[in-house]
Amino acid sequence: MTQRSFFSRFLKVLSLGLYLGAGLFLAAGMSSCGPATPDLPMRTIIDQLGREVTFPANPERIAALHHFGGKIVYALNRQHLLVEKSIYGMEAKALAAVDPAFAALPGLIQGHGYNIEGLVSLAPQVIFSYASMDRSELAQFENAGIPVVAVRGETFEESFEAVRLMADVLGCPDAGQTYITACKALLDEVAARLENKVDTPVQVLFAGPRSVYSVATGNMLQTGILARAGARNVAQDLEGFWADVSPEQIAQWDPQVIFLGSYLDVYGKDKIFTLPQFQTVSAIKNRQVYTFPSNIGWWDYPAPHCVLGVVWTAKTLYPHLFEDLDLTQTANDFYSRFMGYSFEDLGGQLP
Repeated sequence: MTQRSFFSRFLKVLSLGLYLGAGLFLAAGMSSCGPATPDLPMRTIIDQLGREVTFPANPERIAALHHFGGKIVYALNRQHLLVEKSIYGMEAKALAAVDPAFAALPGLIQGHGYNIEGLVSLAPQVIFSYASMDRSELAQFENAGIPVVAVRGETFEESFEAVRLMADVLGCPDAGQTYITACKALLDEVAARLENKVDTPVQVLFAGPRSVYSVATGNMLQTGILARAGARNVAQDLEGFWADVSPEQIAQWDPQVIFLGSYLDVYGKDKIFTLPQFQTVSAIKNRQVYTFPSNIGWWDYPAPHCVLGVVWTAKTLYPHLFEDLDLTQTANDFYSRFMGYSFEDLGGQLP
């Protein structure tokens, strides 16, 4: 789920400001920035882009330029190290309403861009970015004296590796393993309930944030979520991220179920039933269209939290196998352990 466009435009526009800001910052010799304090013990790791990254050992000031990294920081209980919110959108609003410490942190998102000068001025010792950020963009942060560790999570295996990597950087490997174990326990429970019960996977179209004709491809996490929940992504043979397809293609796929993954609800669950070109699609005829949760943060977004999306998908597609599973309580327990507040305390609701 790439967000390269998230950074490219504003980084080019603000590149001069970045270097000026970095120069002033480094000249000031602030002790929290690695290159400005060579006396600090340093470590080197290999990130998920295969890059060697050297950073101060035991960093005390960090940032994450993506929801993925921000959620993992919280799951590792290292949110006290954040110099800015590092969690955005609905989840940020939910956290700010209950957590004064989070609410007090600066938020450096500016529309679809980022306040780079503001971030430099906060002097993080290490930044976690998503691997889709262009390497030239990563270099601009590093030229400002800020080490950048790239992580990714388009598969569960990648997500778990990202957790291990971040836990290593932050000096809390046990917390990382605890998080991974909890995630795998939920995946194992779903697998056990589905075992020998699903003859043919349910055919699902997973629509994305731009329109109902923007679909998750085989390269994306959504395909893995569906597979683990006893379903098949009808668009899994496509490549890239959020591929645009025609109404005729969707009619040809004839999905049994449609998931709407847009948290902004840009087309609406009800509106889709009125589209004339969809009237022959099984999901429309049988009214099997669902909005993917949750209202306070995506469960189909890269981060191990998406295991809750697997549970929700399996329960939605095979309700008779999950009648005794209280998903709200499951989410409450998970969020309490790995966000510090229960799902409902944050205002979470299921569709």
